[in-house]
Amino acid sequence: MGGFACGQTSSPAFWELRPEQINAMLLPLPPDDHHRYVRLHQYFSDLRCSTDLMQEQTFSKRSRKNLICILPGGNAEQIIVAARYDHRDRMDDAAKGWSEAVMLPILYNALQAQHRQHTFLFVELSGRAGEDAFLDSFRKHGRQPPKAMVVLDMLGLSPPWFYLPSSSRLSVKSRKKAAINKRLESEAAFTAHLQGSPTATFAPPLATENTLLFEANRIPSILIYSILNQRVPSQSFRQDFEFLGYYLCRIDTQLANPAATSNP
Repeated sequence: MGGFACGQTSSPAFWELRPEQINAMLLPLPPDDHHRYVRLHQYFSDLRCSTDLMQEQTFSKRSRKNLICILPGGNAEQIIVAARYDHRDRMDDAAKGWSEAVMLPILYNALQAQHRQHTFLFVELSGRAGEDAFLDSFRKHGRQPPKAMVVLDMLGLSPPWFYLPSSSRLSVKSRKKAAINKRLESEAAFTAHLQGSPTATFAPPLATENTLLFEANRIPSILIYSILNQRVPSQSFRQDFEFLGYYLCRIDTQLANPAATSNP
């Protein structure tokens, strides 16, 4: 499964795959959405998401599916890590939405390095309809909403950036939810600082076009993304992974601390 990635002794720990394994997962691009789904299903299985931890959410007559892999934690409170896997033409993204989809099973493997305090759900979404079906599963069935959601979009083009819409920070009525949003943002800034990545100070079109981030306005959420850059894609993808691996470990620990979600 690759090496054990860990900074200082007190730093969060996560596993990483060998570069050749990651390259084989990224290329060649699957020819259509069905083959994307099949490949992702296989990746999660290969990286120890067993059948009892894997869920298929079918939501249309055409049998379109979301794929969900559960990483159990010490409590039932959920942190969602979500990305769309459908083919999309997004600016100059040669991967057409595939990079962020592949990142999910890689992160699923990474977080198995240590016991996690929250239950993580890694969610591969099939388009806008898949986003709606996933969010409706909380709204319509009386399920407890997730504690937080990390949305991935167009990775592998640059060092990672992050964004929270102002409405998500300011209009949340619950003080606890507002505090979680603040924590998501502060931990992203902390991780970016450690990695030497820029802190996003504006909202590029990618952020404003991400529908999941705005549809889930009642869930504390953050967008992690990349922008068009001249860097080698494999280097950018690895840097995005290292940011996300560390960041997810951090918020797992920080959001489990009552002091971290008390009055901001």
